[in-house]
Amino acid sequence: MDKKIEELNENIEKLIVVIKRANSFHYVFLRGVLWGLGSVVGAAFVAVIIVAILSSIIQSVNDVPILNNIISNLEK
Repeated sequence: MDKKIEELNENIEKLIVVIKRANSFHYVFLRGVLWGLGSVVGAAFVAVIIVAILSSIIQSVNDVPILNNIISNLEK
C-alpha cells in the first residue's frame, strides 16, 4: 500500500512539473507564434488551390465559344 502511495505522489509531482511548464510564458508565447504561422501558411495554401482551380475553370470557359463571347463582352 505504501508503494502505491509513493508512486502516486511521484506521478502527481511529475504532473505538476508538466502543468507548470505548459503554462509558462515562453511556452504559451511559442505556441501562439507557431499557431499564427501555421494559420498563415494554411491560408496561403488554400488560396493557391482556389486560384489554381479558378484558373483552370476560366481556361476551360475560353474553349466554349458562347461563354468566351460573354466574357469578352464583360471585359470591354
